[in-house]
Amino acid sequence: MRFDFQRPEPATPRGGAPVGHLRELGAVEQAAVLCLRGWCDSNTREDIEAGFRLALGPAAEEALADFDALMATATRCARRPLMRHDITCRCIGGDECAFAHLMAAAAQQDTEEATLFACALVRGPAAFEVVRLAGAFGPALLRMARTAPIDQPSPSAFTH
Repeated sequence: MRFDFQRPEPATPRGGAPVGHLRELGAVEQAAVLCLRGWCDSNTREDIEAGFRLALGPAAEEALADFDALMATATRCARRPLMRHDITCRCIGGDECAFAHLMAAAAQQDTEEATLFACALVRGPAAFEVVRLAGAFGPALLRMARTAPIDQPSPSAFTH
């Protein structure tokens, strides 16, 4: 018996495969994904900082420090490099989705749910620190999400 296997196309790196569209997420989750993308992209980091200042006023500096600490810990303790899409991409990858739900849960002080998502992204004990930092940043994220325009999901957005 002989098997003819075709050479597979290069796989999307784990965590980067599209799992949905940005418009399917709520305002907090969308803001989290855009913050993640902007923080990781040195070309848009200044734009993200300006957005923080516009949305948060004097509280922006503390929020920026909290988010920097969160991202530094998350990237340093990641199970593998966190995958993300381009800042302008309308779809979201698996890592971005987990991050968005981690942030939404932490913003609502649901530490058990936030820890579940953190465990998908970072190694062991670091998950608790990531959740703590996400909880500290949560109120600022909620304020930013309330002030930012978001893509509203269409009625058929969840049927793909």
